[in-house]
Amino acid sequence: GVRVLVKGASEVLLGQCSHYLTARGETEKFTEELRKRVLQYITKMASRALRTISMAQIDVASADRLSPDAPPAEGLTLVGVFGIQDPLRREVPAAVRKCQKAGVTVRMVTGDNIVTAKSIAREAGIFTNGKAIEGAEFRALDPQAQRRLLPTVQVLARASPLDKLTLVQRLKEMGEVVAVTGDGTNDAPALKEADVGLSMGIAGTAVAQEASDMVILDDNFSSIVKAVMWGRSVYDNIRKFLQFQLTVNVVALSICTLGAILGFGTPLKPVQLLWVNLIMDTLGALALATEPPTLDLLDRAPYGRHEALVNGHMWRNILVQSIYQLGVQIFLMIHGAQFLTDCTYNHKTGNACIPLKPNGQGKDPSGNYKDTVIYNAFVWCQIFNEINARKIYNDRNAFQGIFTNGIFLTIIVVSCLVQFLSVQYWGEVFKTVPLDLEDWLFCLGIGAGSLVLGVVQRSFSPADWLVLMIDRGAKSKPEDDPIPEAVQARG
Repeated sequence: GVRVLVKGASEVLLGQCSHYLTARGETEKFTEELRKRVLQYITKMASRALRTISMAQIDVASADRLSPDAPPAEGLTLVGVFGIQDPLRREVPAAVRKCQKAGVTVRMVTGDNIVTAKSIAREAGIFTNGKAIEGAEFRALDPQAQRRLLPTVQVLARASPLDKLTLVQRLKEMGEVVAVTGDGTNDAPALKEADVGLSMGIAGTAVAQEASDMVILDDNFSSIVKAVMWGRSVYDNIRKFLQFQLTVNVVALSICTLGAILGFGTPLKPVQLLWVNLIMDTLGALALATEPPTLDLLDRAPYGRHEALVNGHMWRNILVQSIYQLGVQIFLMIHGAQFLTDCTYNHKTGNACIPLKPNGQGKDPSGNYKDTVIYNAFVWCQIFNEINARKIYNDRNAFQGIFTNGIFLTIIVVSCLVQFLSVQYWGEVFKTVPLDLEDWLFCLGIGAGSLVLGVVQRSFSPADWLVLMIDRGAKSKPEDDPIPEAVQARG
């Protein structure tokens, strides 16, 4: 004959045993009274966060009809019940708290006994005031009932891979953004279905890693917190660049169009626009895209699935800065020749100050003094507004953390240097003429005005009508909850 050993979930295997093995190695009948006592021991071990597993055996005449997928399910002899300690890493409870503070709902999906699952989840800070249910109970509900139940469920125990997949599907149907962790081959369908699949780099199988979007190299839940922080940082950096770029585009296009309509010509020359485009697209993107993540990114709720890329706060910043810059540029274009004076050194006039001609020309006939002031003021507005663009919401201090980004500082310094040279020494290329000290300070003052205005604009939240209009444009669904779900798999 053949002796078959079977292991599995304690309470399930216990129901399949008709006998038990004594300490002397003898087989005796498994009575109901003894079965209840063993179940009490299993519950006691599970309440101490021990993962319990039972082992049984059965003697069969032949191994021909045996299958690894369908072991004998009755007439077994209980060999023993084991309690395995799988302690939480010390950093897990703190990581869970950070996720919850960031608006991420953390759920545990596990194949463990429900008592064990609740004990571990309570220790991790996942199971607080919600519900813990078993996979069989969840499986028996219709989809509508599952969706009604899910907002309160924090632990799903004795869950099969299909239960995990169903959970992900129901959450996505509710409009949630779902992240799933898993390490086994059976987790692959849920990892594939989730918006973000996170597999384990050490314990994870190749199938799970292939199905996932990200691989956690150290198998540590705290790495998920870092992933959330980096994800928000990248998204915010894209938004920072967009609000900076849109402001430059709106003002440059408007001033060139209005100049042509009003008969002043185009104050910004092609080479100047190329330099502005370089600041806006290349250097601006590099400066704002390299902003490092900060812990305060975890202090706000996540973005919703249907939230507009350019939100109300961004439109507030874009509109305020565009109106200010455009107003200054139009004023200079119309009235600049009336109050600006050219005090630069000239071999004919020395340092004497002369008023500009009606067309804006000063001492140097090779270029237009007024247009140079307009161009210089415009570029300095963009350089100062690039500092403003580091903040999207209501953070008044745009300089906070600026010294942690060396690339940003380098680009600002290089932009300032090139702008100075383009006006004072590279006039033949940039179609400019040198400016005197007074007008340099004037242009810098206009640029710094963008920075001061940025502090004021971030002191007020965007108008409700603006937010409502943007939300409608993004086709947000009113029933969608903007808080994403993180499903933690265990076992």
